[in-house]
Amino acid sequence: MSDDRYELIDFGGGRKLESLAGHIVDRPSPAAAEQAKMSRQAWPQADSYFDVATRSWSHRVPWPSGCSLDCGPFRMPVRPTPFGHIGLFPEQRPNWNWLARPPVAGPAQVQGLNLFAYTGASTMAMVAGGMAVVHVDAAKPNVQAARSAARLNGWQDRPIRYLVDDARKFAAREVRRERCYHTIAIDPPAYGHGSSGAAWRLARDLRPLLDDCLRLLRSDSFRLLVTGHSRDVDQSDVLQYLYQNPFIRRQRDSSALRTEVGRSQLSDRHGRSLDAGFYVRIEKLKSN
Repeated sequence: MSDDRYELIDFGGGRKLESLAGHIVDRPSPAAAEQAKMSRQAWPQADSYFDVATRSWSHRVPWPSGCSLDCGPFRMPVRPTPFGHIGLFPEQRPNWNWLARPPVAGPAQVQGLNLFAYTGASTMAMVAGGMAVVHVDAAKPNVQAARSAARLNGWQDRPIRYLVDDARKFAAREVRRERCYHTIAIDPPAYGHGSSGAAWRLARDLRPLLDDCLRLLRSDSFRLLVTGHSRDVDQSDVLQYLYQNPFIRRQRDSSALRTEVGRSQLSDRHGRSLDAGFYVRIEKLKSN
């Protein structure tokens, strides 16, 4: 394996052991709560450890300056966050590859929208595919991190619009403005708060947001990616709701609509798979 790649080494006991460009990290993973560790001798060798009780990191070896990962069509910085995260979600790589495929271009530059955009991996994927992208996240540090990711890739001058904003409010405003996008990516948390402090609950708030996103999609050619990790909502719930929407019903009736749904997973060195949430991908190719 290349030394600038991600690898899941082992998982179990509610934790996962990962290699981030050779830096070994031991951090929480609720999905691994019912699993047993397979490589117990490897865990004490972790370079960095996140303690859930104190919500703090400890480092046997200093976190490497400028650490970044090869994500296929782009690179992303990785860093320890106060919540035990590393600045990206490696299980999303198949979705990044999907987003990075060059879309069927129209007369103008194709537009992409990334909601709950976090530190910008999906934004970078769309930019890699030649799109102009609107990057929306309620947390200013996340938007600043996305700018850093663009700089890492040498994409400071690419058409990326960075916004610190509430995803729901922004999408509703775009509907009123009659804006249109070719590709929309949504990666909402199960729980959270917008930039104004308004509470977000996936089971309650996802459906109206999906309705607005469908209003924003081009009818001749579009892609929609919805990902998440929740006990209350899974891929079948999202797909069933989308299929009930009049816009999607019309698209299914009038042309071929390519749909892919499933669970994102990471495989460790022992061939075991760790669940990492759901994905729903819907795509309509431009009509001839």
